[in-house]
Formats: sequence, C-alpha cells, structure tokens
Amino acid sequence: MTKMTKLIVLSVIVFSLALYPVAADEGDSAYKTPDQIKRILRDLADQNKNNAQLLNLGKTVGDRDILLIELKGSDATAPAILVAANMEGNCPLATEAAVELTELLLTEWKTDLDTHRWFIMAVGNPDGYARFFDSPTHASFVNDRPVNDDKDDATGEDGPDDLNGDGFITQMRQLHPEGGWMMVEDNPVLMKKAETDRGEDGMYRLFEEGIDNDGDGRINEDGPGGANPGRNFPHNFRHFTTTNGLWAASENESRALLRFAFDHPEIAMVLTFGRANSLREVPSGSRGVGATQDSYKVPRWMARRMGVDPDKKFPLSELVEMAKEFTGSQDITEDQVLQWLGAGAATKPNKKDTPYWEEITKRYKDFIKEAGLNGKRLDPPDFSSGAVEDWAYYQFGVPSFAVDFWTVPVKEKEEKKETGALSPDEIEKMSNEEFIELGTEKIGEFLEAAGVGAQYTPEMTIQALQGGMITTKKIAEMARKKEKKEESGGADEEDQALYDYNPDAFVIWQEYDHPTLGKVEIGGKIPYADLAPPPAEADSLVTKQLPFIRTLAGLLPQVAIEKIEIAQRSRDVWEINSWVVNEGFLPYPTHQGERCQRPTPAVVTLDRGSAALLEGKERQTVGLLDGSGGSKKVSWLLQAGRGSDITISVNGFSAGTAEQTVSLVEGGK
Repeated sequence: MTKMTKLIVLSVIVFSLALYPVAADEGDSAYKTPDQIKRILRDLADQNKNNAQLLNLGKTVGDRDILLIELKGSDATAPAILVAANMEGNCPLATEAAVELTELLLTEWKTDLDTHRWFIMAVGNPDGYARFFDSPTHASFVNDRPVNDDKDDATGEDGPDDLNGDGFITQMRQLHPEGGWMMVEDNPVLMKKAETDRGEDGMYRLFEEGIDNDGDGRINEDGPGGANPGRNFPHNFRHFTTTNGLWAASENESRALLRFAFDHPEIAMVLTFGRANSLREVPSGSRGVGATQDSYKVPRWMARRMGVDPDKKFPLSELVEMAKEFTGSQDITEDQVLQWLGAGAATKPNKKDTPYWEEITKRYKDFIKEAGLNGKRLDPPDFSSGAVEDWAYYQFGVPSFAVDFWTVPVKEKEEKKETGALSPDEIEKMSNEEFIELGTEKIGEFLEAAGVGAQYTPEMTIQALQGGMITTKKIAEMARKKEKKEESGGADEEDQALYDYNPDAFVIWQEYDHPTLGKVEIGGKIPYADLAPPPAEADSLVTKQLPFIRTLAGLLPQVAIEKIEIAQRSRDVWEINSWVVNEGFLPYPTHQGERCQRPTPAVVTLDRGSAALLEGKERQTVGLLDGSGGSKKVSWLLQAGRGSDITISVNGFSAGTAEQTVSLVEGGK
C-alpha cells in the first residue's frame, strides 16, 4: 500500500468514526449501548416509583435481559399502548426514540398517564443490538443462538475477518471471468450488478471481507449467531431461512413479548419503532394475495357440487349466500367461507379498517410537513416476514402502526420535463382504478417510457393491480429506480443516495493479498452507514417526530354510556334501553380484530339490585363499535318498585370503562 493510499484510508476511517461513533462514554455524541439503556431505564424507574416499573421478561440466549418499562398513572386498569422498539437490532434511532418517549411521559407528558398506560420495550433484540457496538463493526443483527449454518461439526467457526485492520467488515472484490459485478461509471467506489441485456460485462466477484477459517472452501459461511427476533412472529412467518428462527416464536425475545401481550388484554394499540413505516401509506399487501381479496374462485370440486363456474371470481358476500343455500345453514360466516376456500392469511388491512388508516396517514403526512421533515428520502423497507407489526394487527387484533425515524436523504435533482407519456409523479397520485381506466395503450406507453415494459405488459400490470399485488405507488417507484439508475450510471439507488449524502460512508478500495483468492481489493460501504444517521442528528429527528406518537394515543377507542331511557310498561314493570357509544376515533375492536376474535368486545353488565329480570341478560356483549360515535343498544325488562336503583356498566377491556346509576322512574337520562 502506498503512503498516499494509507493516508486516504486513514482519513476515511477518521471521518467515518466521527459520523458513527460507537464508544460507550461519549455522552450525547454516541448511540447508547444496551447496558447504558438498562441503566437509564433502571434510574427512571427508581426515580418515579409511583409511575414506572422496570420489568424483566426473561433472558436472551446471550444472557442479556429482555426489559420492558411500564408507565402508569392513578388508574391501574386504563387501556395500554405497547411500544416495541428495535426488534431487529439494526435501528439505533428506534431505541433512542423509545427512551426519549419514556422520559417525556414521566415529565412533560405526565398527564397522559391518567388516561393510558404505556409498556415500552426499548431494545427488542438485545443480542443483535449489542453487535452494533462490536469492533470490528459488522452489519449482523441476529441474536446469540448458536446455529450451524454449514452443517459441519462446529458453530460460528467461519465468520468475517477484518483483514485490512480498518475496524470495519466491508467487501472484497476479485477480478474473475465469472464475475457479475462492475464499477459504476465515473464512480469506482460504487459497485453495480452488470446488466447483460444492456451489453454490460461483469468483471468482479464480490465477497464479504474474510477468509476460509475452517478450510471447507467457502468464506464466512458460518458466522456467530443466530436468529432475528424481529422476523420471528407468527403472522406471515417464513420458514426454512438461516435467520428467521426454526419456527414462529422460537426465540426468547419474541416469545417473551407475545406472552406479555396475551397476559395484558388491556393493550389497545401496538406501535413498532424500527425501519418500516405504515403511517406514510396504508400497506398494500404486495407480499402476496391472501384472505383480503375482493373476490375469489371456488375450488373445482366445490364448484361442481354447487353448479357454478370454477373459473369465475365471486364477491365474498355472494359466496356466503351461496354457502348458506348449499349447506342449508343460515349461520355461515365470511370467516368460515374463507377457510373453506383455503384463502390463507390476510395480507392487507381489512377494507372496513382502511378508511381509518387512510385518515391517520393523511394526518401523519400533514404533521411531517409541518415539522419540516418532508424532504425527499429513501423509502423505508417493506415489512419483513414475521414482523411484530403484522402480528399485532392481523392476529392480536389491535391497531398497529410502524414508524421509522430516518432513512437516507435523497439529493434533489432537477425534474425532467416529460413529453407524451405520464410521469411517475402523475402515476403515483392516481388510484389503482384510475390507472386501469387509462387503458392498455396509455399504460403501455408509460411502461415503455419508464423502461420497465420489458418485464411487465399492460395486461400483466392491470391483473396485478386488480389482485392487490401491486399499487400505483409501486409502479411509480419502479419507474423512478430505472430512471435513477440511468442517471447515476447504473448505481443502486440506495448506494447512490448514501454516497450523495455522505461519500465518507464508503471505504476506498485497497489491494490485499488473500490467502485463497489471491489478489483482491477491500472496500465498499461501511456497516450501518445506511441504517443510522450521525448521532448528532438523532435527538432532533426523534424530538420532532414523537409528538405524533402522542397523537396516535389520543385516537384510541373509548366506550361510554351515552343515554338511558326508562319507560313504565305496567305498575311494576319497566323497560330500560341503554346506548353504548365509542367516543374514540378508532373502532373497537378493529374489523380485523372482529375476524380474529380479539380483543374481547365490550361487555355491558346490569346490576339490578332487588329488581327481577323479566327479559334480557345481566351480562351481554355489544359487538363491534365503529369509531367516532359508533353505538349499540342494549335493553332489559325489569320488575321492581318505583324509585329502585339500577347500575349499568360497560367494560371495553382495552377501550376503557363507564358506569351509570339510575332510578326506575319515567324518562331516564
């Protein structure tokens, strides 16, 4: 290595360490380690004994505590909000946000504890997050569970190695006839996959920095750990991977959170702080078609028996009526029909929940704009398989929102004036239906102009839109990615954005004599550079965005008794009608919650004293209460003397309680 090269590499390291410090004692200039977080939470609990309690839900395989802090006011039965932060261990800003939220709720926002309790897990993957502070720095987020990735007699024996001693595990590139990678035009620091259909010829093979420690002919195939708890939850869990776990809830971290949630039916909302974001737009369900389609085909064996066309799709409501007629039972439900159809798991929000979600999305966008955080940035990644936010909505049945606090800013570029075909921005503003109405000719023109027509025909695109597998936003994103690739010489959009934002996030390639590969070059993206902003920016980003988390808490359902009518039907016989109302914005339960039968619906209880019950039930559920004033009527017929007192109460479990006492006289209240 030349003296000049050494100086360049050293300067890169110095700049990078300044941007992404990991030392534990640098105060506000560094992210806090799991041990520091533990001390902070313990101190907050000790200093606020009436309002805070630090709970230990168990141990990780790496013998780290799985901590959750409970914040409460005077009402120990108040509905609660569960915050799960940094479940994948790769998002330091999520942990910082959880800690700051805890501090705010114990100081400036303390009055909020009078109406809601909070359960906050600041580090959902303690083992994985501890790796963020390891030296050398390596982007690995799995816990410490031993996994024999290469199926030999040892575990964790062939992990990465910091060959050039710069403190980072980056990449190695090797000139090779089998290489499928090449340098980006005019920027040799960045690499791109060669596009052979455009005449590009790959030159390099890429490897993670390291050597063949166990002599099996492969490099870094069996590193330390583990499984990622953030991908280990039951809904949409993906089997047969190296990092998701052997089965859903196989990991101590995910299992502890699941057990805690089911032990606390008062949890009314789950918020996930991480890298995904379901507040920017309603999730489209693009991961596949499940039990949330508009219409379905009847299996052929069933279609033959029912005398219907097996190739035709029917609305679910029509299929329910067909099933009632076929079986002779009038109690057939939509859920039963979906089971018969084998529709599988729901993959996009229930249609009846969507209007609420869309309104929250609108308010979030307005909030972000007002906070001055609406600058262009990379889109957050889609939900991972087995994500806690999916489980919380689709199986736990409560409103569930994921929020990210940062992605790499995108350098603003001058908009190109389009002639003829529609622009990606115009497409994104359209609904799926509006895009389809353009017709195959105009859709084809757009796809061709956007450079994605080779992969997608207009007919394929329309079918994907109708089936819920894609949205106009996704189509616009594909077009923009193609456009940006061409503008940047083909660089990956994420790498190009990171380089534009911070060139020092990449180590300049340097030669190295590898023991088995021979001559290689080591360099590339610094681990975590695209996952965490410089710590100096963290506090501002979190402080500006947490007020919307407080806003979300104010949208929760709240049951109340709106009106009681009393009518005397004969001398000692009284008819009582009472209306239970949901005064909150969100429904109780969610419509998806009604499908998965949790949380428990609101229960109305009558304490009739000495009155005789002639009609009605002393305890009855009221079913789903729509948000913003949704109500249900409950009635009784009682026999009692004039002036007798009765008490009507409603318990919403995770939607609060209400109670009213009235005397049996004409009118009510």
